[in-house]
Amino acid sequence: MSSSPSKVRFLPRITVAVALFSMVAACGTVLLNDRGSLTRYDRLKASDQVASASRIYVDQPALTRVRTVRIIPTAFHADVAGAGPLTPAERRLIANAADRALCYDLSLKYDIVSGRDADLTVRAQVTRVDPTDLLGAGATIAGSAGVTVASQFGLSVAEGIGRIPIPRIPIGLGSLTVEAEALDRRREQRAAMVWGGAANSFTSQPRFSRASDAYDLAGEFGQDFGYMLATGDDPFTAPNTLPTWDRIRITTLGEAPLDPDCEAFGRAPGIDGILGDYIGLPPEYTDKGARAPAVR
Repeated sequence: MSSSPSKVRFLPRITVAVALFSMVAACGTVLLNDRGSLTRYDRLKASDQVASASRIYVDQPALTRVRTVRIIPTAFHADVAGAGPLTPAERRLIANAADRALCYDLSLKYDIVSGRDADLTVRAQVTRVDPTDLLGAGATIAGSAGVTVASQFGLSVAEGIGRIPIPRIPIGLGSLTVEAEALDRRREQRAAMVWGGAANSFTSQPRFSRASDAYDLAGEFGQDFGYMLATGDDPFTAPNTLPTWDRIRITTLGEAPLDPDCEAFGRAPGIDGILGDYIGLPPEYTDKGARAPAVR
């Protein structure tokens, strides 16, 4: 278990400047809906941002007494609104991305345990999804590749621009809605969140996969909910900062997690994932997903 997390929210894969630029970008649809998986909704309060919206509740004094946390794998059922085009494997990958990100942030403060004897039990459920439109994502990937190829022939318009020099075409940008809560030993709700996020044209990675936007958004949800549980603060009002080296090496480079119990959710794709993103491969090509349970 590592030291307590700082009171800052880390931006995934983008700088603060790019994040501010994305405020004017075209976005997918953010819609909060209640599926009824939470034990109560009456204490939730709105916390809105440009590309995400959320209703949250957190009992800060209760969280200060927590030492151990158990994570129940995120549920993503086939009958969720918008889930029809996604395969069971894609739904599992999206749900696991949320759990992996959540486990990292919780491990900054708490001891993650796999047994039922925990001070806090965390559970989440996807309630709505807009899959990525393959036509829009594919057109952006093709356009970007075209400029990259042009740069190899010395065309000045493409010189030094990089792999993704053009904004993503705002067609069929994906979105995701998740509701989650943390229960104490007496099954009293100590924190809850209904979270909605959407991809945008400037900072969301285009990949040829219906699951790609939801996959990335699931990681953002896990970071937000994990941050709230670890600090007791609203993740949407926390100041932005660049990620720490630990966050980079574990959540991007795929090194071993801080808490061994987080290995249950597998490791980040690492260099393979970075290279896959570079050419627009589906996340399921490089992410091995959750670790298979040990045979006994």
